[in-house]
Amino acid sequence: MSIGELLQGLYIRFNAPSLKNKTNFFRLLALSQKAGLGIRDSLISIKKTEKQAGLLYIIDDMIEQLNQGVNFSSTLRNHMYIFKEEEISLITSAEAIGNLPDVLEEISEDLENEQKINQKIKKASTYPMVLLSFSIIAVVILLLFVIPTIVGMFPSQDSLPSITVFMLDTSDFIKNYWYVILLTVGGIYSSYTLLYKFFLPFKIIIDKILISVPVVSDVVKTFHMYRYSKLLGQLYSGGISPVVSLKLIANVFSNFHYKKKVLEIQSDMKSGFGMAESMEGSTLFDPILIQIISVGENTGNMADVLKRISTFYRELLQNKIDMLLALLEPFLMAFIAVIIGIVVGSIFIPMADMVNVMQ
Repeated sequence: MSIGELLQGLYIRFNAPSLKNKTNFFRLLALSQKAGLGIRDSLISIKKTEKQAGLLYIIDDMIEQLNQGVNFSSTLRNHMYIFKEEEISLITSAEAIGNLPDVLEEISEDLENEQKINQKIKKASTYPMVLLSFSIIAVVILLLFVIPTIVGMFPSQDSLPSITVFMLDTSDFIKNYWYVILLTVGGIYSSYTLLYKFFLPFKIIIDKILISVPVVSDVVKTFHMYRYSKLLGQLYSGGISPVVSLKLIANVFSNFHYKKKVLEIQSDMKSGFGMAESMEGSTLFDPILIQIISVGENTGNMADVLKRISTFYRELLQNKIDMLLALLEPFLMAFIAVIIGIVVGSIFIPMADMVNVMQ
């Protein structure tokens, strides 16, 4: 690879379209297709109003490949850092069946739902994060400037309470070794990220904790059941076989235990077992989901029942997220109150002692 190609690749990835850009792209593409435009003409039309640099590059590349006779789904494979494998598989199947506009609209709706969930989490977590940030700043100011100034007013520091001495020592440590603190925090974060990504036993433990801790596990399990039912319903509608669909879903899941279970279901189906039969007894899936899949297998209407249950899980997921954040906020407030209370107490305890002595 030449330096020019490397720099171009870095530019593309640093200017990669956001989820919102991607959602709008699929929505406009679906609308253009339903209006009767061909894929190439649809892309040219979208390009005229698009402003995002990364997406413009992708559209130009797609148009160029289409001019060379490459089909639409193949043009997406050059940009796997944006387009997911399951999306490309759905589009490939739609090109063969002839229902590309409907599939594009379905993908855009799925992306819109994902965007709404992300916005909900971001909006709900903004207040606690801002509160925590300001609290950390307030504590640092108290430790670095307020406590040393006030304690310096005392004639003798030998009789200071233990908590005040501890806070003074903490203040001195922050002043002298602030870089150590920053390096430690950065090191912990980097170590966690690298271990989770490259050290499988660590990932297995973390993923197990996520599906075991109360409240948090409810959100994680509901999210995976929503994605499982949604993707499986879409892939069934696209005419993709269950075995291939499960392989694609396993690639989508990042949680080790869900990925492992989906691959086990795939293996069982290759051996002749039914999907619901393979899911029986698993704590990773609700009994109602297993029952719905069983009904779908018996009636031959899997795509429809999966889409219906995925809507239920999407709404349930939003409620679970609200519940988690509602529980997190008071715990965070209590934690902040305790920390600030200890710091402020270390100031007022010696002041109260001094007043008592003067009286």
